[in-house]
Amino acid sequence: MLNTKNSMKQIPMVWVLFVTVLCMTLWGACNTRTEGCLELNANNFDLDAERPCKDCCTYPSINLLLTQKWNDDNFSNEDTLYDIHAQPYKIQDLKYFLSSWSWNNSDGDIFTVDSISGTCNQSTLMFTPDILTTDTRKFNYKLGTIRVAPLADSLFFTFGLVEDFSCLDPGEASTPSNLKAQSSLWNPNTAMLATLRLVLQRDLEIATYDTVFLTTKKDIYLPYAFQFRNGFNEQFNLTINYAQWFQDVDIGDLTSFENSIVAHFEGSISPTP
Repeated sequence: MLNTKNSMKQIPMVWVLFVTVLCMTLWGACNTRTEGCLELNANNFDLDAERPCKDCCTYPSINLLLTQKWNDDNFSNEDTLYDIHAQPYKIQDLKYFLSSWSWNNSDGDIFTVDSISGTCNQSTLMFTPDILTTDTRKFNYKLGTIRVAPLADSLFFTFGLVEDFSCLDPGEASTPSNLKAQSSLWNPNTAMLATLRLVLQRDLEIATYDTVFLTTKKDIYLPYAFQFRNGFNEQFNLTINYAQWFQDVDIGDLTSFENSIVAHFEGSISPTP
């Protein structure tokens, strides 16, 4: 006589064994699939990967090549310059902020580099790291990493800073060094970051120097047609003409330097031909 009770107990055990073997087989098969970066604009995108890796993707950067001119000549801090009265002077040092870069496509979409976070009054401040301290002796700058590859038709950035970063904790590793009190653009007279610092030698016979700080900010818009490529580092190429900035200076009047820069800044930066 068939023992129905025992048969009913054995059937589930068989199925349990079958399902266990099946799961182990499938799990093994999944684990043998190739793991890699599957994000198209990552510079380590792996076409042969069968499943995504965790936090393994690395992204291309966007950089700036800034050509610095005095009319048709390359600018140098060794150059002797002349004011509106044909009096000689030298620019011993010139530094300024260019920040908050973005670019648009024809549909008006706005793109930026990846943001970072910093500690600001015990809260988190998100900002893009593209805060460049531009130096007349330096030409290559990194803006940050990008995760998309649009077709851009215009470029936006700011001469100066778009917000007050003094709330950032100077002890945090995430706080950029050029936003701390040790920054070359820190104005000790105002205890704030300036837009520009200019060091002048107004008498070439004497090694004495005057420092001018500028706090004015200006937003810059440039038509700039550019096609990003998926997974490739890219570069903006811009030229700046300092002769425009200083065309009205009078070495007998320090305020004339600030006034001249403000008056003639517009149009001094352009795409490099």
